Amino acid sequence: MLNILALFAHPDDVECICAGTLLKYKKAGHKIYIALTTSGNTGSNQIASREEIASIRESEMLESAKYLDAEVMFLRYEDESLFDTPETRRSVLTAIRWADPDVIFTHHPRDWSTDHNVTAKLVTEVLLSVGGNLHTADLPPIAKKPQVFFEGTKAFVNIDNEMETKMQMLRCHKSQIGWMETFYDGKDFTEHISATAKMYGMWSGSTYAEGFDAHKVLGYCADYRVLP
Repeated sequence: MLNILALFAHPDDVECICAGTLLKYKKAGHKIYIALTTSGNTGSNQIASREEIASIRESEMLESAKYLDAEVMFLRYEDESLFDTPETRRSVLTAIRWADPDVIFTHHPRDWSTDHNVTAKLVTEVLLSVGGNLHTADLPPIAKKPQVFFEGTKAFVNIDNEMETKMQMLRCHKSQIGWMETFYDGKDFTEHISATAKMYGMWSGSTYAEGFDAHKVLGYCADYRVLP
């Protein structure tokens, strides 16, 4: 059995990027973990406070995670204010050790969102520390060398049988769907995610797919064959 960690910036990023792939891992008997660096607590113009937004979005994430039987860790940094600091490095390293993962999914380092690209940077830059006794974290070192995959377009996972559940998971994030209409000219945000999966499917010979790029660094070269 493999441990699979989805380590992303905001509640709903998991569903947008790799929920179908995680569902395939779950069906194969593997264990799913989710860690989020921020609470997404500025993601609304309707909800009164950051604290209320964070509470709502975490509840939505926990509801979605039930589809994966996933354990969830919230690091709770401020939305749109994630930086590479000793504190955030410690938190991300702790999250990786918590999941003891064989495979990690995260954002692409060149993602347009600051929270997204900083999350990817933190994941890759603490990777060499997962087994080190003297690296500062709140959990002990692990022996595994996790394979990291970014959102990308170099390899695709067929999610034809998982697409309906992926969309059900995404719809758990009601507060974010309403907020994202602001950025999509009033259109349903879920339609954008569906269209992306359909485009990836067309590129890869299926109806729906999710796409990934492998992180390759000496000793931690991700192998596309581990994808389901």
